[in-house]
Amino acid sequence: MHASLNACGGAERVCIAMINALREAGHTVTLATVDKTNWVLLKKRYGLACSPDREMFIIPNPFQTASNPSRAVLTLVALLSGSSLLKVKGKHDLVINTSGEIIDLMSDIVYVNAIPARMAHSFPDILPTKNVRWSAFSSVFDTFLRALDKLHSNSLFITNSKFNKNIIAKCCGQHALVLYPPVDVTEFAKLYKNKRRKNLVVAIARLRKGKNLESVVRIAQLTENVKFLIVGPSDKASETTLMEINELAVKLNAREKVQLLTNAPMSVLFQTLSEAKILLHTQSSEAFGMAIVEAMSAGCVPVVPRNGGPWLDILDQEQGKYGYSYGNIGEATEIIEMLVLNEELRAEVSERAHVRATYFERSTFENKIRNIVKEFEARKLKH
Repeated sequence: MHASLNACGGAERVCIAMINALREAGHTVTLATVDKTNWVLLKKRYGLACSPDREMFIIPNPFQTASNPSRAVLTLVALLSGSSLLKVKGKHDLVINTSGEIIDLMSDIVYVNAIPARMAHSFPDILPTKNVRWSAFSSVFDTFLRALDKLHSNSLFITNSKFNKNIIAKCCGQHALVLYPPVDVTEFAKLYKNKRRKNLVVAIARLRKGKNLESVVRIAQLTENVKFLIVGPSDKASETTLMEINELAVKLNAREKVQLLTNAPMSVLFQTLSEAKILLHTQSSEAFGMAIVEAMSAGCVPVVPRNGGPWLDILDQEQGKYGYSYGNIGEATEIIEMLVLNEELRAEVSERAHVRATYFERSTFENKIRNIVKEFEARKLKH
């Protein structure tokens, strides 16, 4: 089960890959979501969309325009209701929650894709609006879920990075297996052969608050002879972020250096990554970052914040081996200018990054999740 696949983010790709893996293993898969899945949109965004055997919609989704805390509460209620419904009907041998929150009351397996919302008050840099209301909501949400934790089932927790595993253990007292998310490395690897690259830096992210995309503009303003492109899905909730980025670009006289590309098809993303030299990531405390691995496979050198899964898990905390980390905007600017001016160095790091990306191949995820499910089912039978 998943809150909604229509968000078209990394968590949704995990859900789709899990559906594919389980169906290939001979399982009959029912997808339970809060709202109806837009499979046409998913195919446009990802170029693939493995559909389940059956679908069920828990409730209509009338709260997309609600404030973030309200929407989170309503989504939680819907997920708990859906989990209860699946359990009560008793027609499913296994219930898997891929929405990312730690709710072990109803699901057999929980895959945690990001720092849970219940922990957001402990990580103010990831709060969507960085305000008191969200922090208060996160704290109350955590208290509520801790009450549910006392009704502990025998759920298995899986998460997408060692970074997130450490947070879950520290903040929730739960052990989680690390299973890196599925990345379609093969398709992006085809772009690596293009050696004629532009002085282009690309940032790939959903255009939402919390992604810190304003940093792209500030870094662009400090660089010379480099273009920056921000690529990502956009919806009504993105309007404020888009406006703020554009206003900042005008204020810093960086409008000619920074371009926004929203809701582009995969073909445009492929073309961009085949031309770019550098992938700039700006979100602090990111749990993983699938777009970073895709860009690495395509030949881009990643430049990421010195915290979170991108640094700990993807770059393995080795500065200059598979990419670079930065602690502030000035350092990020220096790294980008160094890579643009030193083509030999950039090419060497690009090659190592390209090879490193194969470690996160989609097929690895699917093989491991099939084994995990098989072992979990065997354990249930013994009990």
